[in-house]
Amino acid sequence: GVEEMPRATGSVSRAFATASVSFGLRDMRTDPTAVGVYEDSGFVVRTTDNVGQYVSDRLGEILVHAGARFTPQPSAALEAELIDYQVAEGGTFAGTVRLRAIVHRGAGEPWSKTYVGMSKRWGRTHNPENFQEALSNALADAAQKLLNDEEFARSEERRVGKECRSR
Repeated sequence: GVEEMPRATGSVSRAFATASVSFGLRDMRTDPTAVGVYEDSGFVVRTTDNVGQYVSDRLGEILVHAGARFTPQPSAALEAELIDYQVAEGGTFAGTVRLRAIVHRGAGEPWSKTYVGMSKRWGRTHNPENFQEALSNALADAAQKLLNDEEFARSEERRVGKECRSR
């Protein structure tokens, strides 16, 4: 359902260009099989897929497309926590993805911020493809917010600048 890959702002692109990063994602949801609910009946929609792995792979692709370089000896660490990943199907498929990004700065306090992606499409079909499309679009929306966040760019720049001064 996502028509084009999220794009980074110039400052986020520059931050990615100055540092290699490690990336990891943890699925923090209390029920990792639940991906939605039918509003009229309260029925919980579940999956047998590994949602955390899917989101990790997809977000990793988005970050690389935006210029992130993942290396075994990184100069920065980006962790993501998947807090919410669901669709509420009523008169629409309303997807919500909530991610917390955490940038580690050596021994200092990490920087973190939560990003919420939303998606809405019409329908009431109980169709798995519509659930997947709503979730994919919500994930892309959350990633776009991360890649457009000047605070995120500055957290990377401070990390790299601190390392350069300590050498």
